[in-house]
Formats: sequence, C-alpha cells, structure tokens
Amino acid sequence: MKAVLQFLMILLCVSFISFLFIYLAPGDPAESILSAQGIPYTKELLALKREEFGFNQPFLVQYWNWLVKILRGDFGVTYNSGAPVWDQLVFYFPNSVYLAIYVLLTTLGISLPLSLLAAYYEESRLDRMILGITGFVNAIPNFVIGILLIIFFSVQLNWLPVQATANEWGLVLPVLTLSLTMSTRYIPQIRTYFIDEFHSPAIEGARGRGIPEWRLIAYDVMGNASPFIFTLISLSLGSLLGGVAIIENLFSWPGIGKMLIGAAGNRDFPLIQGAVLFITAGVLTVNLLFQVIIASLNPRTRKELLFGWKKEVD
Repeated sequence: MKAVLQFLMILLCVSFISFLFIYLAPGDPAESILSAQGIPYTKELLALKREEFGFNQPFLVQYWNWLVKILRGDFGVTYNSGAPVWDQLVFYFPNSVYLAIYVLLTTLGISLPLSLLAAYYEESRLDRMILGITGFVNAIPNFVIGILLIIFFSVQLNWLPVQATANEWGLVLPVLTLSLTMSTRYIPQIRTYFIDEFHSPAIEGARGRGIPEWRLIAYDVMGNASPFIFTLISLSLGSLLGGVAIIENLFSWPGIGKMLIGAAGNRDFPLIQGAVLFITAGVLTVNLLFQVIIASLNPRTRKELLFGWKKEVD
C-alpha cells in the first residue's frame, strides 16, 4: 500500500512539473499548431485556436483539464500530425522496452563472468586487467562507442547495418553500445560484492567442510548476490526506458527517446507531456515490480515494503 501511494504521488508531481515547464516554455502553442498544419496564422486564427485548446485559461485550470483528460485515457493529439498522442506512445514505448531487455541480458552476460573472475582472482593480473579496461571504457561516452562500432563493424568490415531496423542483425550495434557502457558500471560493483561474499565467514566455513568450489559459487555466492543484482537491473532498466535517446537516434531505432527528440524539435508539447508521463509510469512500475521481487528474496523486508513497518522473522 505504501509503495502504491508513493507511485501515485510521484506520478502526480511529475505531471505537474512537466506541465508547468511546458506552460513556461517560450512561444505560443497556438502558433505551433497552425505552423505544423501549414496555415498562415492571423490574430483571429490565433485567438480561435487559443479558445479551442483553452490556452487563454489560467494555468491551474489548464492543468486540471489536462489531468482529467489523462485520467480518462485522453492524451490529446499531436500538433504536427493531429494523430492521437496515445497511439504514438503505445507504438514507440514497447520498442524501447524491447531494446532495454536485450541490453540488460547482454550486460549481465558480460558483467557476471568478468566480475566473478576478477573477484575470484582478486589482486591478480587478470583482476587488474579487467578493472583497467573497465575504467578506460567507462570514460568514453556511449555515443562515441557507438560511432566507433559503426566505423569498425559497418564501414570497415561491412558486417552489420547502421540502421537498427535494416534487418535481423540491426539491433546488434545499439545493444552492444549500451551493454558495453553499462557493463563498465556493473563490473566494479558486482566484483566488490563477490569479494565480500568470498571472504564471508559462511563461505570460509563451507570451504572448510569440503564443499566443492563450483557449488559455493553457483548456489551460495550467486544466490546471496541475487538481490543486489536485481537492484542494479531495476535502476538500469529505469534509465534505459527514458535515457537512451541519443543511441536510439544514432541507430534510427524507433523508441520513445528518438520520438522525444523529434517532438522537442517540432515543439509538439502534447507529445512531450504524454511521453514524460508514460516514461515516468514505466520507470515507477519497473521499480515497484523489482522491489517486490527483492522483498520476496528477503522475507525480512516484505512487510516493511508493503505496509511501511517491520516485523522480525524467526
């Protein structure tokens, strides 16, 4: 219940702030609408458009009317094409989710083995090499990595297409670009967690009892690290849903980030407002879902998460 209330309050605050920023943005929305339709605007036409869309009403009245429509499922229409905003959102947002899932799976495929090797062979040459490469790649912006991958795999070798929708291999470069960037943040954190697990009294005691090393790693170390890994995933998935606009635009992937860039360039305010609200709801939903998963892995936190109070578990 507490988590649900927080979900609704955050969503309401974000809706208010985003509407306020759009309201304070320079320019006349009525002019944007008429310009997008290719209609030369006059004072009379501008007045009619302001009256039609309620732009001449006080800010709070405009916000309340917009919020009521949102609650009814009416996100308005885009200035540029006149298409329903909802149709645009439900087309672009799943594409971003699709990309994010592939990125997370690839990131885990890279990060977990390398983190495990670095932790198991702590302070070795292998550990220092993994951390050194990780630190170097982490210093490079993700769009630069994307451009370098395009030059190597698309221009020089001609193996992969630049455009993500070109064929079934089109997603490889954007996924690899984002996965390499995210792995550089995952590896040091997971490595540190694994090192703590390897030096824990429980693992040391299990070694003393002659339990095979592979079993300790597969069941104890990985099992104990699963809540921490799920936490990283929840934070990363939230950022992937709304924070990869540059990469989506670079590889022409029709995600909600690329859509936002186009909407901002066209000053399509209803589309921007709807996208911000949609992304926020998606991020909050993901975080809430992963909080439930993490709590289910640790019964001590289940009551605190759901009801806001603690109860000791025997």
